[in-house]
Amino acid sequence: GHSGGAGLGYGMGASIGAALAHRGSERLCVNLQADGDFLYTPSALWTAAHHEIPLLTVVVNNRTYYNSEEHALAMAGQRDRPTERAGIGTRIERPDVDFTLLARSFGVAAFGPVEDPDDLAPQLEKAIEIVKTERRPALVDVITKAR
Repeated sequence: GHSGGAGLGYGMGASIGAALAHRGSERLCVNLQADGDFLYTPSALWTAAHHEIPLLTVVVNNRTYYNSEEHALAMAGQRDRPTERAGIGTRIERPDVDFTLLARSFGVAAFGPVEDPDDLAPQLEKAIEIVKTERRPALVDVITKAR
């Protein structure tokens, strides 16, 4: 789905709704969740855990609100200003958010953060197994680069 207004925080709620609609089926519902968007509604994980909604959430964690950073880079280029400042107020670092600890605090099985691509498949397999067999939510935090 699409929020229609590019509203932050839409991803988790929409994904939980989709997974709830398919709870009785054998379908694997996967939420490719942007890190910044997720920070607006992390308590949605509690809802998924409490109601045992089988949803695999993969946090695409580039540690930035990259849409804003990308815009700042474009404006810096147009205005002949330093691009090094583009991340001010948009980077999600120092401290880095540990989405696995956050998920576990809400009762969701969580794996990661995955930084090595070779570690991704085994972590996803563990999470998928939980969603499919235990019929409850799981999360994998995947560290990515901002374009």
